[in-house]
Amino acid sequence: MILSKEEIKLKIFETRGQIFNASFTKKDGSTRVMNCRLGVKKYLRGGVLNYDPNEFNLICVFDMVKKGYRMINVNTLNSVSIKGEIYNIKI
Repeated sequence: MILSKEEIKLKIFETRGQIFNASFTKKDGSTRVMNCRLGVKKYLRGGVLNYDPNEFNLICVFDMVKKGYRMINVNTLNSVSIKGEIYNIKI
């Protein structure tokens, strides 16, 4: 299914903590597939972000493999897999 970036962003926020896969292009040009989820609070250390990720079109997720928080840049997102359904980005 092909969706716009905003529709994909809404789909990600609708997961409400369910695990999903995101494929995106990193700054160095390589492609990364990340197994992640939203809403993980277990590893927080009390710090606060100095910026609003939404202003930069970023989504803060928890990487389930590397056990750390990461940012997904919606502008470089290629596809998202949620509950076995693959959503590609409309260019």
